[in-house]
Amino acid sequence: MSGFPRGCKLALLVLVLLTLAPSPLLADSADTSAPPSPEAPRVEEAEVPSTERGKTSFLPLPVYATSRNGGDDYGFMPVFLLKDKNEYIYGIFAPSYIYNKNTGSNLTLRYLGYPTLDKSYRIFVNRSTGVDQEYTGEYWDNRFLGGRFRLFARATYFRDSTFRFFGLTERSAEEDETDYSNVEFSPEFNLGYYLPHDLVLSYGEKLRWVYIRRGKVSALPYIKERFQDLEGINGGAVWKRRLTLTYDTRDDEVYPGEGWLVNVYGEVGHVFTRTRVFTRLGGDARTFISFDGQRFTTVVKGAFQLTGGRKVPFFETASLGGENTLRGLGSYRYRDDSFILVNIEERIRLFRLHIFDVWSDWEAAPFVDVGRVYSSFGKQFFSHYQVNPGVGFRAIVKPNVVGRVDIGYGNEGLAAFVGIDFPF
Repeated sequence: MSGFPRGCKLALLVLVLLTLAPSPLLADSADTSAPPSPEAPRVEEAEVPSTERGKTSFLPLPVYATSRNGGDDYGFMPVFLLKDKNEYIYGIFAPSYIYNKNTGSNLTLRYLGYPTLDKSYRIFVNRSTGVDQEYTGEYWDNRFLGGRFRLFARATYFRDSTFRFFGLTERSAEEDETDYSNVEFSPEFNLGYYLPHDLVLSYGEKLRWVYIRRGKVSALPYIKERFQDLEGINGGAVWKRRLTLTYDTRDDEVYPGEGWLVNVYGEVGHVFTRTRVFTRLGGDARTFISFDGQRFTTVVKGAFQLTGGRKVPFFETASLGGENTLRGLGSYRYRDDSFILVNIEERIRLFRLHIFDVWSDWEAAPFVDVGRVYSSFGKQFFSHYQVNPGVGFRAIVKPNVVGRVDIGYGNEGLAAFVGIDFPF
């Protein structure tokens, strides 16, 4: 689990403001009489934002978010958009107070920095009155060492008391749901080298120290009470090394309208606590097709993953469910050795909104997610698929900010996810 996206799931509740906004603030995206949003600086002109600071925009956001695992969140998040004189957003500061009946009161500090269009970093600090907490730092540099490399680095420590486990295999039943706290420390890095023909070859390493503790939902059995013999039930330490080949022809990394993104990777993992080795092979392919000046964008993604090895810790198995895979299910709902997944989404730009000195584009995105986990792809390949239709709502502040709400329907009811960035 990535710590930072979990903490940022609250960011898009600006949707509440939409229902309160007076009609003069709304402008149809095809209306040429509406003032255009500020143009993003060209990459070669945006190495450093202007030293002259512009006006800081302030968005007072009420917060409500819900998830199947975590329950309901209520609170308030003031968002400060820091801009230079050219209206380039070089920083976002967003503290928040959230109350959740399971985790208690949560105080959070988050900062997103965009020193140039090629570099960014994120800092996230969260502490609850219960046991939940998180400390995460991330850094991206797409022009590392003179532009020949790209670099990603992250370190996170978190304790999340809302994790669930239903058992392995695609037939795991809802009545077998168990509860636990996941405690984890995981530093990682990835270094990519730019090759000709839109290719990037990347090498990455990640360490995971995982501890399993009792959760906060007393109505559910503790995972160790129902799955005593589960591999990794007491946690463990894992060292993973991954080699990835990427093909990328997207016209924009944050808000793509045309092109392809294809990743193929192989990974070797070493479990220190059991001195065992496991392997992972996987890939995903995404295509973006736009119509009518990117007012309509069709996005199709396919992905698969194969895990090999004996007695792989359950927290390292392939999983589906959550905000980026099957959006009609809770996070990590299904687990097994492998998975296959297809996502189809139609992003429809609805209008442009000017509020609190910020121009934003608003989208609706009907989608369908289809996938399942496997112990072997050769067993009943065409059965037991989960089909999750739904709709998303997106707010985009170019060139670097995307907020979203996705509501999906699965075999266990509705699920809603709030976050930053597109799901894929």
